[in-house]
Amino acid sequence: MDSPLDTALLLTFVVVADARSFTGAGRRLHLSQSAVSAQVVRLEEQIGRALLVRNTRRVALTEHGQTLLGYARAMLNLSEEARTRLGAGDAYGGKLRIGASEDFAGGWLPDAMRRFSAARRGLLLDLTVDIGDSLFRRHANGDFDLVIGSRCSSSNAGTTLWREPLAWTFARHEPLPEGDVPLACFPDPCPFREAAVKALALADMPYRIACESPSVMGIRAFARAGIAIAPVPRSVIDDELRELGVSEGLPELPDIEFVMMYDAEKPAAVEFAEAIFQEVDVRMGAGKRGLVAAKNA
Repeated sequence: MDSPLDTALLLTFVVVADARSFTGAGRRLHLSQSAVSAQVVRLEEQIGRALLVRNTRRVALTEHGQTLLGYARAMLNLSEEARTRLGAGDAYGGKLRIGASEDFAGGWLPDAMRRFSAARRGLLLDLTVDIGDSLFRRHANGDFDLVIGSRCSSSNAGTTLWREPLAWTFARHEPLPEGDVPLACFPDPCPFREAAVKALALADMPYRIACESPSVMGIRAFARAGIAIAPVPRSVIDDELRELGVSEGLPELPDIEFVMMYDAEKPAAVEFAEAIFQEVDVRMGAGKRGLVAAKNA
């Protein structure tokens, strides 16, 4: 390995490592799968080591690949910093105002923002965490360029990333509380709280708000302790929680949808929206996220 490493090949390698997929990397880089594979092979030839283990479904890093990944990120960051200092990064100047519910902000969104920002050093990313309904209203008022959050009611505004059931959850090994149904909820306005209260009211079941917390961690902590029952997306149920339902006397809850809205007139918002679509496709499988053809308001 006598010649300098090609930064274009390093970028392809980093994107493949993040996406764990040649197809997903190709979407992000606007290259065919074969072109991405060829660039990785060229880098492996330069290094003289295998960097990736390929199979029919996923891509994994070898030990040498893990080592190179850290160096590759540092080299790409230095390259972009130099371009920005010398004025070559002005095309990505400005700010992208992002609003997200905690479902996203506490999950994979920060990594997606980091990767997006790394290739656009002149662009500043601002993130605000709030309840979905509030985010959608504020986006309509012009406070954000892009928002992603959850809602229980259908609407033509925005694009649905995926849908999943809202579920009653409680401590896995604690007995159910007697009397009025104790709820652990976010403060109003909250679509989960609204759906839970509506379902209980229609079932003529008395309830009380036993715990309020502005964070998902707080809500789940109350449920894990056996203090209250929490209405949350089914995907957040872990080994310390169990799902409750009709067999425990609770009414059915509606599905929730995770939605994105963005300013189609702002190029950075459109690019980041595409990055979010690709991230969801990689994590959930292309075609499985229930994408609907809805225009962004």
